[in-house]
Amino acid sequence: MQAGIFATLNNSRVFNEFLIEAVRLSFFGHQVSRMRGMFFFRSRNEAEARIGDRRWPPYFEPKNLLELELCHDDPFTDVDANWITFAPVGEDGRISIADLQWVQRYWAGKTYNDSPVWERIAKGVALVLDEGVRRQCYNYVREIFPASHIPILMARLASEAGTRGGLIAPFLQRQDNKRVLLGYLWSDAEFHDPEVIAAIKQHLDSGALGRMMAENETWEMPNFSRWGKVLELAEQTPPGLTPFELPSLRHPM
Repeated sequence: MQAGIFATLNNSRVFNEFLIEAVRLSFFGHQVSRMRGMFFFRSRNEAEARIGDRRWPPYFEPKNLLELELCHDDPFTDVDANWITFAPVGEDGRISIADLQWVQRYWAGKTYNDSPVWERIAKGVALVLDEGVRRQCYNYVREIFPASHIPILMARLASEAGTRGGLIAPFLQRQDNKRVLLGYLWSDAEFHDPEVIAAIKQHLDSGALGRMMAENETWEMPNFSRWGKVLELAEQTPPGLTPFELPSLRHPM
């Protein structure tokens, strides 16, 4: 989520998430960060219940719902999304810093009302279980990077063989005092791991990969620079607010 917020230059969203994250760091360090985690519904029924709700983005449609296998090491966090949906915001879209008790209730896992909307926040890797969707994504990426067909196929086979080769991750890197780079990394370290190579060889499509590699001495890695951008920083500190001095807060009992 963090990369998406910065990419769209949504300043009010950055402000709000900073406050929510500050509360988490101060009192709920065991919970998974919204800025670094992935969001899931716990079941298809819970996801379908959001369809048609104007408070949720329009892309919540049946055709966009996917069943995922979540692979994670750390415990996940289940919280009621209603606290965020009905957060008290001003005309500028920012939450008030005068009272952040509701943020504590959110991180404590309390329900907002009698109809909670549970969102699961987790760190790890989510695998798309629908093979047809995976192939569709594979073909789409090949259209974007036609010269990278070999590493793209390697990434698909690696994921279907249960490894993380070809995983793409966003990152933020400070350029100087006023600029930050938003970029994306392609992980290919596992492609050099003998165990991963052995797992890929067991895949039914490994023969096609072998022929492609034999026919091409060199190939290009996908270039994600077109999605990166340099962001200009501006200091904006709300009066009396630091990550360690949050107003209207007390340690939860």
